[in-house]
Amino acid sequence: MVFVGFAQKKKKKDLEAAASETTVKDTINYRELGSPLPENFRVVMKDGKVQTKKHFDNKANFFVMMFNPTCEHCQEETELFKKNIFLFKKTQLLLVAAPVMRDYMEFFENVVKIKEYPSIQISIDSCQFIDRAFTYKNLPQLNIYDKDRILIKIFSGDTPLDSLKQYIE
Repeated sequence: MVFVGFAQKKKKKDLEAAASETTVKDTINYRELGSPLPENFRVVMKDGKVQTKKHFDNKANFFVMMFNPTCEHCQEETELFKKNIFLFKKTQLLLVAAPVMRDYMEFFENVVKIKEYPSIQISIDSCQFIDRAFTYKNLPQLNIYDKDRILIKIFSGDTPLDSLKQYIE
């Protein structure tokens, strides 16, 4: 009887601890400046490989652009990156589309000729990152993370190079 009571108390404490951890993690608003890139960040690259937060840890700023492969504004922003790729010596560029856009990735690659620019990586969200980290105001949306992967700037819609230059390394 004592053993059963002890086991129930332990189980209750474990559940409370798990609930506490979940609550803390769920209370992070990844859309706010100063928030971290989620620990469970995970994307599927065009070659099918899964990449996580550690794959993008190069101690420089990290540009993550939510895009729709059929969006002309997203295509134009990508063209801007391509024309100025020489500026992005250390800054990583990752374009992330929602899973429902998977069938349009080849279209995007053909329109913007992205294969010629391997430093501009395209991917599909596989951890609900878009839902948690982007505001859906305008496309494209660009979230810029510093070397520690803390959100330092958000741009929505067409963003001129002059606005981006201070964040490019």
